[in-house]
Amino acid sequence: MEDDRLLELVRNRSYLEAFEGLLDRYQNRVYRLAFSLMRDRARAEELTQDVFLKFWRALPRYDGRASLSTWLYAITRNTCLSARRYDALRRTRPLDEVREPVARASEDPAATDASDVWRFVDRLPESQRRVITLFYLEECSLREVGRLLDMPEGTVKSHLHRARLALAHAMNAQGAH
Repeated sequence: MEDDRLLELVRNRSYLEAFEGLLDRYQNRVYRLAFSLMRDRARAEELTQDVFLKFWRALPRYDGRASLSTWLYAITRNTCLSARRYDALRRTRPLDEVREPVARASEDPAATDASDVWRFVDRLPESQRRVITLFYLEECSLREVGRLLDMPEGTVKSHLHRARLALAHAMNAQGAH
């Protein structure tokens, strides 16, 4: 179902039909965004359900200032960031239980697979990580990323540029070792 039709359903207060259309159209995208922020499949599935529950409850209060998809992504982002903060508070372990990460052996040290890229992305500052995730994984435009993160488009471009440079440097450094 197209976004214009979904918006029309919301305006006509056909919330159930609109919700079903939104769920069908955006469920996978919401899951991918949740997974990119959480890096845990089970947690991303759980949060995707939470997001759509929150969305269902909030749908009658939709005011039209943002597109439905932008609003849904903002709910997703905020839900995941809150969950990360909550999880971080719950996940405290004594220092003597923490082990150093073991380097992964690779036949070709210059080879970089998707898990390596995400490992490098995880090292980026939070603002750059969010911009990279929305721009590349969710394929949002610069304007949409700015709206979702509440930052000017120029700032989005700056974070994107810095993130690309940092990723290129990290990947080159990995290939040199």
